[in-house]
Amino acid sequence: MMRVDKAKSKPVCPTSLTGINLIVNSVYSILVFVLVFCLLSIHVYSLPTHSVFSQKKNFPVIAIKDVRVFDGEKVIPQATVIIASGRIKAVGQNISLPAEAEIIDGRGKTLLPGLIDAHVHVVTPQALEKALIFGVTAVVDMFMDVNLMKDIKKRQAEGKAQNMAYLVSAGILATAPGGHGTQYGVNIPTLTRPEEAASFVEARIGEGSDFIKIIYDSGEAYFQPRPTLDLATIAALIQEAHRRHKKVVVHAATLQNCLDVLKLGADGLAHIYFNDAFDPDFGRVVAAHRAFVIPTLAVLESLSGLHEATILLDDPHLSPYLLADDIRSLQSRIPVTIPLEVKQRLSETRKKVIGQLRESKVPLLAGTDAPNPGTAYGVSLHHELELLVWAGLSPLEAMKAATSLPAEKFGLKDRGIIRPGAMADLVLVDGNPLEDIKATRRIISIWKEGRAVDREKYREQAAREKEKLEQLKKTTPPVLSSGLISDFEGEKITANFGAGWAISSDSVVGGKSKARMELIKEGAAGSQGSLRVSGEVAGVGYMAWAGVMFFPGETIMAPANLSSYEGLSFWLKGTERQYALFIFTQHAGFMPAYSRIFKAGEEWQEFFFSFKDMGLEAHDVTGIFIGAFQDAGPFWFQLDRVRLKEKAK
Repeated sequence: MMRVDKAKSKPVCPTSLTGINLIVNSVYSILVFVLVFCLLSIHVYSLPTHSVFSQKKNFPVIAIKDVRVFDGEKVIPQATVIIASGRIKAVGQNISLPAEAEIIDGRGKTLLPGLIDAHVHVVTPQALEKALIFGVTAVVDMFMDVNLMKDIKKRQAEGKAQNMAYLVSAGILATAPGGHGTQYGVNIPTLTRPEEAASFVEARIGEGSDFIKIIYDSGEAYFQPRPTLDLATIAALIQEAHRRHKKVVVHAATLQNCLDVLKLGADGLAHIYFNDAFDPDFGRVVAAHRAFVIPTLAVLESLSGLHEATILLDDPHLSPYLLADDIRSLQSRIPVTIPLEVKQRLSETRKKVIGQLRESKVPLLAGTDAPNPGTAYGVSLHHELELLVWAGLSPLEAMKAATSLPAEKFGLKDRGIIRPGAMADLVLVDGNPLEDIKATRRIISIWKEGRAVDREKYREQAAREKEKLEQLKKTTPPVLSSGLISDFEGEKITANFGAGWAISSDSVVGGKSKARMELIKEGAAGSQGSLRVSGEVAGVGYMAWAGVMFFPGETIMAPANLSSYEGLSFWLKGTERQYALFIFTQHAGFMPAYSRIFKAGEEWQEFFFSFKDMGLEAHDVTGIFIGAFQDAGPFWFQLDRVRLKEKAK
């Protein structure tokens, strides 16, 4: 973003971020911000979906002959595996084949337990469908909407979740009032003292939480102070969870935070720490407390740009199964410039931390933190496995991190292993991932609870969606005089194309923020009018907003091709506070394809946002939101000369 200060009449660039902690602060804010708008889609997408998976009521009998088997612990060079009644019937050599069995030749192939992603945030049932299509047959959710969790678990109990990866979840996390987790618009019962721990844990277990997730994050790692639980309350939560035979996983932001919660008995860490620190004894400390760690390298490395997730888009074994929003998520980047030497230092520090954890024999679990920027459900676990090997794990250790270890730590009984009696969650791949970890991507077949996943049908669906988007690119862009959308100088609130302007606020998701708009006879830089928007943001956090939305399509939320333009500009003045620009596209659905937070005050300023800098092709834009964001309180702003800047000829 570039801003023009009227008084100086010259470009003023935002302050560059050179301090590592400031970089992490900006990055982390955006990571959690993306999750927020995924949560918006719960209200739209939590309905049954059209399955593209095998839904046969009868379990087939399958015999996979002469196949290399990784059973979750070790490699069996050659064996035959029999599947019947949804479970593994036999594993070994010289096994009699059932007469009714479908015979699959396993020569040159490897049979794996279904993969497990040990750190995701499930925001729609489709998230679990996407995971499954890439061989991830189970996921561990670290924080999600309770109603969605209950709905999915009900389907699992009724045997109606064949088309989705199996879910275990923490449900609602434990945090302080105003602490991390409260900004997402999900109703969270917060804690302030140890005496509340018992009732909190009891309530989570009653809702169906499989384990307890705790936040210990004061914002210190990002120079952004915020409330967090005190250690006495965390200790009480851990004690109460253990009394109820539930594990505790802690989001601990700094090295010291991690050390503190380990001393209190935390069972696992949801990430490696975020701050730029290193303690040569850290691995031994974690091992001494018998804890596990989920490094989440995929999301941490996505912000450094040193291990690009976009390489997944070029993999012919993966890309045909990616939907448009998966592609957008993998391509999304953090809009900060990190010096190369800082990127390298961050990356090498993480590598050293993983190395010391491995040397100390700390259980490392593969988790992606999808769907944060640079990640996508299912597909990113294959990237995480590659990163774990880069960090020093052997391919065998990496495979255990995505199969038997998360199954053991999160109580996924009979999953993550291949042995008689275990659930037939299986992935057959071409080649040997115990030699080349990238072989996990060469998927031939997937079975969920003994039934085959119809990947071909899913691939066809993805191809149709991509073709539809290609057709949108061919639609005629609007032709505008000087690119002007609205100058607000008429008698009515109008636009030179599209479905016009409307009020938008968090009321659509149950919030209480409000706004109104009107024309006034005063504008920017001598203009004869502007749009005045006033109202109040109720509550704080990433689900609190109020402002106006422009719809560029012929009808509300219909797509418009704006790809012939370089970007969007507008003039704005108002209450000195934080504002936001969100751009929605058809392929991203109800999650903004682009978002930028900016500050403005009571003097007119011109703002310009480049589509190229956003990574936005802009061929299917459905909405453009401009408004007050996050900070509670009354506001007003005036908007003028909203225009699209034409590309240079």
